[in-house]
Amino acid sequence: MAGEKSQMFYIDLGGIKYGWRAPKDSYKNLDSALGVKKAKNNEKNLVVGSDNKPPRVRINLEKANAVIRFIDPDKINEVVYDNKLTGKKYDGKTICSVRCLRG
Repeated sequence: MAGEKSQMFYIDLGGIKYGWRAPKDSYKNLDSALGVKKAKNNEKNLVVGSDNKPPRVRINLEKANAVIRFIDPDKINEVVYDNKLTGKKYDGKTICSVRCLRG
């Protein structure tokens, strides 16, 4: 629907599409690096509300509050350890660092 402020996203976890709803711009310029996909209106086989959630990362921004986002487990090495997002922009702010969160 036009004017919606949220979007369904998902991460493919070994054939299971773990889905969640978040503000539309939550993953803008981050989706590809984090392995997050936008779900279509008719997306099939989305699992929502499962206890088996994908890992999360804390994205530290210069002169702004950090944000926490889901990440595909296969993307952790390049995003966290190879600093793929460091120096890039998110919401007009520079990404200083990214780290994994527990639990």
